[in-house]
Amino acid sequence: MNRIILFLTAFMMLSLPSVLVFPQDAFIIDHYRVEMNVRENNSYQIKEIIDLDFSAQRHGIIREIPLYFDDMPVKISNISVKDYEYRVEKGQDSVQVRIGSADSFVQGKVRYTLTYLYDVGADRLPDMDEFNHNLIGVQWDTIISNADFSITLPKEFNPKNVNCTSGPYGSTDNTGVEWKVEGTVITGRLTRPLNNFEGLTVALPLPQGYWVGAVRHHPPGYLFYTMLGFPLYILVVLLSFILWFAEGRDTQIFPTVQFESPEGLTPSEIGYIIDGQVNNKDVTSLIIYWAHKGYLAIDVDTDNRGRTRRLELVKLSEPGPKARSYEQYIFKKLFEFSKNDRISTSDLTNTFYKTVRWGVNNIAKTFTNSKKRAVFSKGTDGYTFLTAIMAALPIIAILLEALQDIKEKGLQLLLVIVIPFLFVFCFKTISKAISTKSSGDKNTLVFATILGAVLTVTMGALSVLVWKIPLSKFLAAEAACFTGAFFSSIMSKRTQYGDRILEKVLGFKDFIKEAEKDKLEALFQSNPSYFYNILPYAMVLGLSDKWSSHFEDLAVEPPDWYRGRKYDRFNTRDFERDLRRDVTAIGDSMSSTPSSSGSSGSSSSGGFSGGGSGGGGGSSW
Repeated sequence: MNRIILFLTAFMMLSLPSVLVFPQDAFIIDHYRVEMNVRENNSYQIKEIIDLDFSAQRHGIIREIPLYFDDMPVKISNISVKDYEYRVEKGQDSVQVRIGSADSFVQGKVRYTLTYLYDVGADRLPDMDEFNHNLIGVQWDTIISNADFSITLPKEFNPKNVNCTSGPYGSTDNTGVEWKVEGTVITGRLTRPLNNFEGLTVALPLPQGYWVGAVRHHPPGYLFYTMLGFPLYILVVLLSFILWFAEGRDTQIFPTVQFESPEGLTPSEIGYIIDGQVNNKDVTSLIIYWAHKGYLAIDVDTDNRGRTRRLELVKLSEPGPKARSYEQYIFKKLFEFSKNDRISTSDLTNTFYKTVRWGVNNIAKTFTNSKKRAVFSKGTDGYTFLTAIMAALPIIAILLEALQDIKEKGLQLLLVIVIPFLFVFCFKTISKAISTKSSGDKNTLVFATILGAVLTVTMGALSVLVWKIPLSKFLAAEAACFTGAFFSSIMSKRTQYGDRILEKVLGFKDFIKEAEKDKLEALFQSNPSYFYNILPYAMVLGLSDKWSSHFEDLAVEPPDWYRGRKYDRFNTRDFERDLRRDVTAIGDSMSSTPSSSGSSGSSSSGGFSGGGSGGGGGSSW
């Protein structure tokens, strides 16, 4: 009895893996042949000859062909099945070709010949075209014993770029396929069977412009969003103005001339008061501020032509007790890993950026977290946010009118949120620079300007050429968005302290820019280091070249904290130019962040099984 139980148990243990590992449909595919005639407009006339062996009675098979490649819709037409009844059913994600009759069954060996036109259309690749197609998709739940293919392309290509892969989705194995190229024809075959959910893909990167006449396709059947046009845009502009006039309008200020930094503000704090934000340049401006105070020196190693080869910061002393707490923290972190109180700026690359970010946040907090030093009223934050939302509405309206072209509702929602946000970011950044007459973080302003231009041109072209939205309507939406963003950027109302300190800061800025020669000479005579006292503030305000020109004819001595450069005759303009270039390099090193890179499954990287267009799979019914 025990022997019988042991035998049955062993038999079940040996049989169970075959049941678990090899579940499949009621047929296997003896042979799968694919013949493709590729047209110049990136559409493919495809014939599939599928030899099946049914192990049980079935009406036929359902061949599923995906309607999307790389999240872009494709067009499938001219479907035909030779010698068999068939019905085409179009779903949200795929076309289903139901081959066979509900009134009859098939069993044993059967051949189905399916033809159709598969139009990929225009791709989204900016610098290349590609042919990347799943000849056999990874959704067949059965064994495919043999397969071969023939692909005829419309023009010449580099045969060395052809790669064929087989296996489960994501496989880059090309050892299971052999192929050859003769002229513009690629032929090949499998050298091993495909198991359940394994496919065959051909990838071929092509030069940009290989496809001619390829058009972008749009998925049908989606709700066409109708939104208010010009009335909405007018309403956005009107409400934005009313909110600003009622809640965000600042009182008029009158700048008062200042010869020193008002109230002992650091250059970083001056940067915040000017435009209401702290950027990386405001933080790195502390380097010159500390150098003049005697906390550090800048050592420059140059080549024969005076070009900088190496920059080092040398610690001379700790910041005094009167230094701001954020100064002490940033200074400490700056020399945390120094050797003999020296650190090369190259050692700060991709490592110090976290401290710079900390400085950006905490310098601003010295104002926002203080009742006495608060520059802007917190009561207007809600109105600022509301105006920004209203500024996005015109772009949202345009997108909602056009996004029936996108298949995934999640992607629709993402685009409706992200694209208006990017527009408002760009327009607010530009508006802020216009309203404050300050470029703030120049890199951010340049980025916002370029991004805004690219978004405007791209969406304008899409709106007019693809979505068939009138150009006047799109331009009106853009104008309304910019206007709303402008009011949002000036919505933050200043406090009484904010008005008073801004009057002083603007007066200080005007003096740096337009200082009278007689007054400067008097200040210089009473304080020979006056030029260096003001220099870090001039740099953070973008006026260092102007400031240095005021002292060009004065006998300014070179500073002892900027070492390594030699001048035949010291000149403040030449000095400022060299210092600004070196400080910019120091700031770039302090703010630089590690870059990341990724990989894709496009044809340019050889492709992978299941990573192309077409494919799909099938099942019996």
